[in-house]
Amino acid sequence: MFTNEFDHDLTTITIMDETGEHSDLIIDAFDDIVYIRQYDEEWNTDTILEITSDMFNDLINAIHSTEGSFRTVNK
Repeated sequence: MFTNEFDHDLTTITIMDETGEHSDLIIDAFDDIVYIRQYDEEWNTDTILEITSDMFNDLINAIHSTEGSFRTVNK
């Protein structure tokens, strides 16, 4: 299950673990930077990854690709 929320310059995607075993995965996507975070109960804090929007697009493309090495060309 997931939700999408759109704001002026921010898209927030929340992906929920329907088994309840893991905390929600939250993606805050701006035009130039994407933050991926998940709450860590052991440390009582969010674990945050910071990636570029190009890296995020590569991640999405990779999910839908076959095995191999690929390069995304922006037009």
